[in-house]
Parts: sequence; structure tokens; C-alpha cells
Amino acid sequence: MKKAIELTKKADIKGIKIQIAGRLAGKEIARAECIKKGRLPLQTIRAKIDYCCYPIRTIYGVLGVKIWIFVEEE
Repeated sequence: MKKAIELTKKADIKGIKIQIAGRLAGKEIARAECIKKGRLPLQTIRAKIDYCCYPIRTIYGVLGVKIWIFVEEE
């Protein structure tokens, strides 16, 4: 997750949020981790926010990855 945030510094991005949920590190109890850097105005309609989510299969189960990227405000 930290590597992805470092890569966004090169692009013209104002904010990013990455969330991973599931059985992290193969633990029995699932949990969610979230990293946020910069601004991310989710309540503003005019804000251009790109969102994507991906399921990742592991031997322990499925991890869910969600990414929000705040590009610019119109």
C-alpha cells in the first residue's frame, strides 16, 4: 500500500485512499486496513474521484482491495 502511495506522488493527484479487507497475513479473524494521503472529499459532488475495487484470491481466502483517487475539483 505504501508503494502505491509513493507512485501517486509522481502523478498530479490530490489525494488517495486504499483499503484492504480480509484475512490479512493468514490470520483467523478478518480485519480491514486503510491508508489515506491528501484530500478526499467524498461528500462533494463536483469532485472528480476515481474508484475501483478488486478481489484477490489467496490460499487463506479472498482479500478485497478498494482504491479512491482524487484527481481534481471542477
